[in-house]
Amino acid sequence: MRPAMTPGSLTVALLGNPNVGKSTLFTALAGIPTRVGNYPGVTVEEKIGRFTHHGQAIDLVDLPGTYSLVPQSPDERVAVDVLRGAFAGVPRPDCILVVADATNLARNLFLATQALEVGLPVVVALSLADVADRRGLRIDVPELSRRLGCPVVRFAAPTGEGVGRIRDLVLTASSGQPPRPLDLERSPAPDGRPPAAIDAIARYVAIERLLEGVTGAVRVETTAEDRIDALLTHPVWGTLIFAGVMLGMFAAIFWLAPPLMDLISSFMDGLSALVARMLPEGAVRSLVVDGILAGVSSTAVFVPQIALLFLFVALLEGCGYLARAAFLMDRLLVGVGLSGKSFIPLLSSFACAIPGIMAARTIESRRDRLLTILVAPLMSCSARLPVYLLLCGAFVPDRAAGVPWLPLKAAVLAGLYALGVVVAAAVAWVLSRTLFRGPQQPFVMELPGWRWPRAGVVFERSREAAWSFLGNAGTLIVALSIVLWALGHYPKPAVLPAGGGEVADVRGEALRQSFLGRAGRLVEPLVKPLGWDWRIGCAALASFPAREVVLATLGVIYNLGDVDTESADGATALERRLKSARWDGTDRPVFTLPVALSIMVFFALCAQCASTLVVIGRETGSWIWPAVTFAYMTALAWLGAFVVFQAGTWLGW
Repeated sequence: MRPAMTPGSLTVALLGNPNVGKSTLFTALAGIPTRVGNYPGVTVEEKIGRFTHHGQAIDLVDLPGTYSLVPQSPDERVAVDVLRGAFAGVPRPDCILVVADATNLARNLFLATQALEVGLPVVVALSLADVADRRGLRIDVPELSRRLGCPVVRFAAPTGEGVGRIRDLVLTASSGQPPRPLDLERSPAPDGRPPAAIDAIARYVAIERLLEGVTGAVRVETTAEDRIDALLTHPVWGTLIFAGVMLGMFAAIFWLAPPLMDLISSFMDGLSALVARMLPEGAVRSLVVDGILAGVSSTAVFVPQIALLFLFVALLEGCGYLARAAFLMDRLLVGVGLSGKSFIPLLSSFACAIPGIMAARTIESRRDRLLTILVAPLMSCSARLPVYLLLCGAFVPDRAAGVPWLPLKAAVLAGLYALGVVVAAAVAWVLSRTLFRGPQQPFVMELPGWRWPRAGVVFERSREAAWSFLGNAGTLIVALSIVLWALGHYPKPAVLPAGGGEVADVRGEALRQSFLGRAGRLVEPLVKPLGWDWRIGCAALASFPAREVVLATLGVIYNLGDVDTESADGATALERRLKSARWDGTDRPVFTLPVALSIMVFFALCAQCASTLVVIGRETGSWIWPAVTFAYMTALAWLGAFVVFQAGTWLGW
């Protein structure tokens, strides 16, 4: 049940183009959202903040970013319907707070002038006012306010300029009269252009006339920011810098994370030993130590690396560099048949495919939106990262990759991320020339100004990623570890090695005769060409609902016999167990470099996430596309893993 708005409160709608500082103003006015959910009947996010000013409660509704109130995408339709009061449970706003980028005022006023025609009081906040000042842009705010017929105020996030004034204005404007719409001189077009095009032409003519004498440039010389942008968006130098930044980020993860990982690993090993001493030998101790703690320990140890990855991404996003990367990637996307607007959904998919797929709803063309949704799961999400980190850390040689500062482990990790991008590009290219033929949509993107990342936002992003990962370890992974422990211990074996055998032999035979072992042996013919034994096949099977659980699965399956708790190379308990694993009845290691690479490639390309498939079905309105996604990604994963293992074995890796 959706909570109601605050009784007796004013409702203010926050409206603006994407990437104009709308979320920053939302945070400055209301702090964190008091409610995040979906609008009734759609999967577009609603974000509502509540604050009190001069004793009046105000609900601030952050509408999806839109360029126009003539809706083409689902996000834009939501914004228009909320302004019209067409959503149950979301009252029609008392006031519209329009956020307009002061550094690109003419384009931003297109939406602002449309807001004047809604019939509600309007306040315009000029965001990035400090950036406009640095660029030498002059705006006569009082005159602009007079010509628009509504209050206009400057807003600068670093100094908090304008925040108090905006609170005053939305409070007073909500009880005032709507402004008069802008006079547009529309005339029928002789070439039969649609009404929307006629309106746009007339609106921009009126905006140009409105801004005469209101805006100007104090200086026009090239700034340091312009020179930096020219370098970072250069087709050659910009691409090389982008590759260097990504490699440096992955290398830093391997440099900085090990001490923290060692602490977590030592703590979990000590906890397991303590619990083992406290509990009597039997099923309960085995469940807690071999099941729950083994599963959680094998997963929690990677929290530092995940937190560091999101810390670096937040820094790059906060300073404005990721927008420059989007400019570079636009050329690649258009070349393979995707829309330039696909970049943000694909970039979001590196964190998690679900928000990436949902972000595709901002793409107007159904062709481009569907194509983006189908390739988004190929981006290596954070759930794949622990698998990469475990196998890279354990089996990739500890040496430099060509240059002293770049570990081979980091190069392999970067290569796995690149693999997803390259395969996604190839799939998009094939689909755009077969099933999804049609014209591509134009892409317009404005580069934000350079700024210092906000420390609170950066660390909150990192904390949120780590906490979300730990939440999985405490819920889904614990539950699955219990299930896997039960499947791996029952039914009890009818026949054990003669004379009792070694502990590892007894446990190994018990696992082989269990439900889990029988399932693994059933799929072994399918995975043996990939270099996997039946236990790896079990782990892969268990990970199809959610790939996050694979480490817990490996931790439970390979928790056999005794392995030295001390390691000179700083390896975790799970790494030591994987290195000691042997094929049944032989002394041949299960895990080698070709096998590790085969597993990583499989996980890089496979659709092991039930939640992602559900969201694809919901966003496309059909269960055909989730089935297509699962089928083509699983086939690609098996083929890629097969080629890597066979090639690696042939080359003698």
